Amino acid sequence: MKKIVMFLVFVMIIAGCIPEKKQTLNRYIVTSPEIAEIIYLLQGAENIVGVTIECDYPAKLLEIEKVGNFGKVDFEKIISLDPTIVFTSGLEQELLTSELNKLQIPTAKFYPESIDDMISSIREIGILIDVEERANFVADSLQIELNKITQNNGDNSPKVYVEIYNNPIMSVSDRSFVGEVIQKSGGDNIFAELPRDYSRVSAEDVINADPEIILLTCPPEFTAESIKMRKGWEVISAVKNDRIYTALDVNPDLIIRATPRVVDGMKQLQKIFNDEK
Repeated sequence: MKKIVMFLVFVMIIAGCIPEKKQTLNRYIVTSPEIAEIIYLLQGAENIVGVTIECDYPAKLLEIEKVGNFGKVDFEKIISLDPTIVFTSGLEQELLTSELNKLQIPTAKFYPESIDDMISSIREIGILIDVEERANFVADSLQIELNKITQNNGDNSPKVYVEIYNNPIMSVSDRSFVGEVIQKSGGDNIFAELPRDYSRVSAEDVINADPEIILLTCPPEFTAESIKMRKGWEVISAVKNDRIYTALDVNPDLIIRATPRVVDGMKQLQKIFNDEK
């Protein structure tokens, strides 16, 4: 009897009545830390076979084969890993995407420039890697949390100066992802308009704007004391009132990277802007 049942199951498989278990064939290489984080959240590291060195969160990504860094990848390494898709970013990686296309390696470019872009990218990536239901759940949950944050903003919006680089000093406009994060967390960016989303600014303009809060996203070695030592900056309200926040206070990845972790960053910023302990 057992042999008859096994034979019937075999016949049904051949006939297509019972689908055979499909093997995992997708092999992803991810060159953007933001997209790597999103894919990991949606599907884990199961299909990721290569990443750039900047893809450092979650920690599991550190164990995956490296294909170079964000600005310069090893094309031979990418070819050897035989990817089905290489996920790339915009701006500096436009050329990378073009070169990969010339090599007939399929690419998918995602460069979220706003919070809405990030949520849309999560949905699109979900479709692309066949986890649409989970992606929509993540995107919907994220939108709910973001709505809660904006509803909890205080009555006053403190003037905020964000420094993303210190030599030369650079800040963000309201059109940038970071600028939008500042706004939606209840802050008033002193450089609403700049020539580019991320642009060089003058020390004189910072002093004249008199920010109430200074937020440094530079590496941790750039301290509040280094800001206080700048010539003429002692008159700035944020300096006088010790309201300078560094990478040791707020993890820059939580506000710079367009990933769901931005919710955690915005909650931290909101506490700072509302002067909550």
